[in-house]
Amino acid sequence: MSWSYDSASQVWRCTNFSDLQYAEINNFAEYGQPVSPYQSGYDHDHVPDFGNVVIEMPQAAVMNSGYGENITALDFPLVNHFLDNGVMMGDTRYMPQVVERGADAILSAIGAIDRLPSGRHQLGHLIARGTVRNRDRFISTNLYGWGDYGITSGSISAGDAAYIHGTVSFALKRNTVFVVTSAERRVEAEIGAGDDNWDFNSSTINPVINATVATLLGPDHYNLTAPIRIQFRGTGKRMVASKRL
Repeated sequence: MSWSYDSASQVWRCTNFSDLQYAEINNFAEYGQPVSPYQSGYDHDHVPDFGNVVIEMPQAAVMNSGYGENITALDFPLVNHFLDNGVMMGDTRYMPQVVERGADAILSAIGAIDRLPSGRHQLGHLIARGTVRNRDRFISTNLYGWGDYGITSGSISAGDAAYIHGTVSFALKRNTVFVVTSAERRVEAEIGAGDDNWDFNSSTINPVINATVATLLGPDHYNLTAPIRIQFRGTGKRMVASKRL
C-alpha cells in the first residue's frame, strides 16, 4: 500500500495510481482514510475532517500508469494549429466563424491571426501577453466509455475509473515551449492531469443516476460534508511534437 498521511498539511498521499480504487474512495467517504477498521493499517487515532478530505498523487502516476497514459501533445487543438500553420489558436468550437480545421491557415494568411515569429516561446509568457487564452491549454474528456482521445482507465478497472474519476481534464503546463525555426515548428510539451473531486453530485450525470449509483455502490455510511479533492502534483508527462517546413 502506497498511502501516507501528512498531518501538517492534512493531505493523504498516494504514490501508485492503482492504489486508489472503489474500496479506497468509499473508505474515505465513510472513515476518512483509505482503509476500514477491519483492515490492517487503519489508524484508530486519526480524526477525519469530512469537509476537507484531500488526496494527493504524483502527476507521473496518473499520466504514465493512469487514465492519462494515452494522452499526447497532438490531442490539443492548440498544438495542432501551431504545427499546421504557426498560429496560436485553440479549440475552434469557441469561434463560430471557424467551421473546420484548416480555416486557421486562411485567417493567418489574411492577417486575422498572427503567426509566431522565430524563436522559443514559453506558453506561460504567451498567456501573460494575451497571445493565447488560458483555457486553450486545456482539454476534457470522460471515463464513462465514450471519452475522446483514446482515453483508457489505465491500471485500474474501467468501472473503478468511471466511479472515482468520471469527467477528467488535461492541460499543457505553462512551461511548455513552442519553437519556430526556418526548418520546423516544434512543441516541447509537458502535460498534466487537472485536479479532480469525488462525491455523488456530478454535474455531468443525471441526478437520478447519481442517486442510484450512491444507493447501489456507495459506502454504508456517507459522512462527507464536502467533495473529496484529488490533486495531482509534480512533473507531468514530457514529449515533443514537430513538423518540418
